[in-house]
Amino acid sequence: MRILVAPLDWGLGHATRCIPIIRTLHGMGHEVVLAANGAGKNLLSNEFPELESVVLPSYAMRYTKSRALLPLWLLVQLPFFIVSMLRERLVVSRLIKEYRIDRIISDSRYGVRSRKTACVFITHQLQIIPPGPRWLVALLSPLVLWLNRFLLKGFSEIWVPDFPGAKNLSGKLGHVSFDWTQVRYIHPLCRFRPDNLPWNVPLKMGESEQLKLDVLAIVSGPEPQRTLFEERLMRSLEKTSGTRVLVRGLPATGAVGANSRSFLQPRSDDLNIFDHLPGKALTQFMATAERVVCRSGYTTVMELAGLGKKNVLMVPTPGQSEQEYLAEHLRAMGCVAVQLQETFELETGLKAAEESSGFGTMLESADSKTDSWNLEAWLHEHPLFHTPKRLAGKFVL
Repeated sequence: MRILVAPLDWGLGHATRCIPIIRTLHGMGHEVVLAANGAGKNLLSNEFPELESVVLPSYAMRYTKSRALLPLWLLVQLPFFIVSMLRERLVVSRLIKEYRIDRIISDSRYGVRSRKTACVFITHQLQIIPPGPRWLVALLSPLVLWLNRFLLKGFSEIWVPDFPGAKNLSGKLGHVSFDWTQVRYIHPLCRFRPDNLPWNVPLKMGESEQLKLDVLAIVSGPEPQRTLFEERLMRSLEKTSGTRVLVRGLPATGAVGANSRSFLQPRSDDLNIFDHLPGKALTQFMATAERVVCRSGYTTVMELAGLGKKNVLMVPTPGQSEQEYLAEHLRAMGCVAVQLQETFELETGLKAAEESSGFGTMLESADSKTDSWNLEAWLHEHPLFHTPKRLAGKFVL
């Protein structure tokens, strides 16, 4: 079976969280075709050089530096978003014929679907929180929820990468109070965990020869906020002692930074800068880091949870209501400490992080404690990836 996997191009998170799904489907013997662009395409091509890849149109959304202007800024870009969706539909129609696509998995690309085949949509945002002041959020939220449900009607299933119970990572973003029949909770997607390892089994890392890291700082997200965060981190890390690593989140520019010697041997008591790290190296860095500073993007949250990390300081992207909500949700659960980018102060934030209980405690008390669910077994048993039955020209799952 030939399966098209298409992640959104806003940052690296969407492409990153598709890695476990691609890895499992490829291992099952399916032919996976990667459809992406920009940094996400580079990331997936590096992870899966043996797979075919094609370019999809970019949504080309940018965030303004001004939090107050963000709602208006996004509204102005809405027509371009709609045009991008229509372009996607045309490109996907061509790709289905050209690559003989049997199934489609779209991560947050609303236009990557077709009536000619069964399509899956991956999202952790069943409820999207619009940006802006509270009164505007309250006014727009019901409309945005209705619009989201309308746009997702064309998909056979909606996969939410989170636990189904009350103790979860996405909070109200990924959990609604009404029955949404398309929704399937596929548990968090963490590329660092084996795909057949249940979430109730802690991940055990092997002994590493690399130095222990005092601080690991990971930059991610759309411009210009990615650069602004990097500059603030750089200034703070230069004043901090110990072995520090800064990962800039730029996979298109290469992996090794100017003042770093290798993945496994960062210089002790120095600031080591990497444009990007491949999965294995980043896994070891995150596992051995005493303290982690990062955005509160959902893919980062899943990876930290997968490693059971503690001493985590999260700095949400300014104006991104989703990240701001996730950061507060996780702080309320005792998993992380949170600082705003505008008032970022590294030492203060790291001290606050030491007082949090971390993700390990949260997972121990989550509803997944006695859950033996794992991605590999679930995909093997899923009827979508077996010979489909047809009824009146439609796929029956």
